[in-house]
This record gives sequence, C-alpha cells and structure tokens, in this order.
Amino acid sequence: MTNASPWTDVLLVNSKMRTNPTGNNVEPQPMGMTDWGVFSSKGPHFAPDSPRHVTAAVGAPAHSSMKVWDYYKVSWIRHRDLHVLTVSSFTFTNDERFSAHRDPATGDWVLVLRRPQPSDSGFYECSISTKPVTAISVKLDVVVPTAELLGDGGGVYLDRGSTLNLTCVVHFSPTPPEFILWYHREKIKVDTVHLGDTTHSSLLVHNATVWDSGKYSCKPSNANKISIGVHVLKSETPAAMQTTTSSAPPATATHLLSPVFVTTFCTLTAVAHTPNVAASLLFFLSSCLLLPFFTLFTNR
Repeated sequence: MTNASPWTDVLLVNSKMRTNPTGNNVEPQPMGMTDWGVFSSKGPHFAPDSPRHVTAAVGAPAHSSMKVWDYYKVSWIRHRDLHVLTVSSFTFTNDERFSAHRDPATGDWVLVLRRPQPSDSGFYECSISTKPVTAISVKLDVVVPTAELLGDGGGVYLDRGSTLNLTCVVHFSPTPPEFILWYHREKIKVDTVHLGDTTHSSLLVHNATVWDSGKYSCKPSNANKISIGVHVLKSETPAAMQTTTSSAPPATATHLLSPVFVTTFCTLTAVAHTPNVAASLLFFLSSCLLLPFFTLFTNR
C-alpha cells in the first residue's frame, strides 16, 4: 500500500499553490489553466500576444480572440456606437450574427461575427471588468475578394500545339475559396495554391488546337467572375502574334508606281495632248520630269 501524499491543492486568488498540512512548507505550482481560468501574479490583464488586427472576407465568419489572464467578466463593445455586444458568453445585441464564447482549449475569449459585411469594419473593444476597466481595441477589416486573370487584357495569342496556361488570382481572401470554376469545354486541368490572403488557380490546356479558342472564365466561390479571350492561331508566325508593328504609313497608289512607269506614262500623256513638239517638251519638263524623284523620296 502506497503512502498518501501529504500535499493538498489549494486555490488562491492569483496563483495555485500546494501546501503540506504536516508542516509550513508551501510549494508554488506553475501558472496554468484551471476550471476558473488562467491565473497570473500580475492580476487580470491581456496577454501581450493578443491580436490587434483581424481581416475577414465578406460572408466568411470573423473571429477575434483575446487571451485574458485571471478570470474576470469580459465584454465586447463596438467602438463606433459604444454598443455592448456581449458580456461573457451572453449576447446583448439584436444582431444575431454576434456571439462570444471561451475556447476551452486555450482559454481565449472569442468574439464571432457571422456573415460579415464591409460596413462591419472598424474597431471593437474587449474590456475586463476590473477597477479601473482594462480594455484593448481590435481593428476589423472586412474585405471583398476580387478575381484577376493574369495576362494581357486584350487576350491571349498562342501557336497551335502550344500549351495554354491561364492563372486566376483571387485577392483579399484570408480563407481559400470553397471552389474555383473554370468555364470552357473539356481538357481542363486546374491547380490551386493558397498563399496568405491570395489564391492562385492555374488552368492548363496541352497541345492546344483552334477548337480551344474562345472565352475562358474564372469564377471563385467568393469573388467576381472574370473572363479573357484566347486565340489559337494556325500559322506558326501569325501577324497577330507580333509584339511590335511597323510605324511606316500604309502603301498608296503613288508609292506603288515605279520611276520608269511614271516617266513613260508622263511622256505618252504629253505627246497625246500636245501635238506641238516644243509644247510637248515644255509639258514634259514642267510636269513629269520631277515626279520620279518625288516617288523615290516618298518610298523611303
């Protein structure tokens, strides 16, 4: 039979101690969670790592948690109108989207806002019922996720047989979209990666054909639909794929006339309309001789 331990647990105001009834020895225990909360020799206060900024997407639940040392009543107040939202786990607002609870695993007091909207953005105050009151403010930003298709806004051009790679980026989405839909026929492979508050979804079409041309659309579950035009070209070096265009003006009838043709044409015209030889020579010199040089100059 084992001897019973002489130590007895005694709960004090700010710490948990163990005492030996047979003597005056007192053994301090490490601070930790009890059924009543987290105890600290400093008295009721917020943990220094309590978050001060929370970002949530429209429609996705927003959670703001506070770690409070020592058990006291905790209240959540909306700063813009000083409306008391919750006291402990009781709700004091008609807005059923708000609720509060204490996480049994961490001891944090958590304010939950369901289906947040941009109008809910602002400061929320968490206060402890001490004298004087201890309070800390948290900034809530409710953002609207937006979708973007990377690439030229004028469309995507590629050769037949190439691989089409489209990337849809969802910005301002702290939690990944539940799904991202791509719209365009078949042969679609989608890879999705979530980093921070941004989600990248890539669509690959291997060995693209002319049949793969058309409008491609990306529609995340929590963002706007975005589209881009894809043009699969038959020629290996189509004019539409040129990255630069010539700055020369378009060809006109004058540019297409050769100097020899212009000289011959002017000579025949002069002879036909001026039977007098002297007059023909004068007409030729005055109206036609300089035209070939003008043509050469404009063709440069």
